[in-house]
Amino acid sequence: MIDRSRLLSLGYYAKAPSFTGSDHNKYYKIEKVLIKNPDETEDKKLQATIWPGPFSSENTPEEKKLSRIEDFTEEGLQALVDWMNSTDTL
Repeated sequence: MIDRSRLLSLGYYAKAPSFTGSDHNKYYKIEKVLIKNPDETEDKKLQATIWPGPFSSENTPEEKKLSRIEDFTEEGLQALVDWMNSTDTL
């Protein structure tokens, strides 16, 4: 089970490219993404991607990955944790 306490603070995600981890055969990556709005402004969001191990994200076919986007907040990060724990990768 992926626990919020195993993940880093929001400040890390604001500056670093991504954070990766695994829970048994479920591998995951959390990263900041910028979503372009119709008015050309951008919203900062968090995206989680999960895939079956044992390979890295770069070496796993896209069709085996699942992703979800949430607000760039503590609540959004917790929603991603809950989603990753409730989603099968196979």
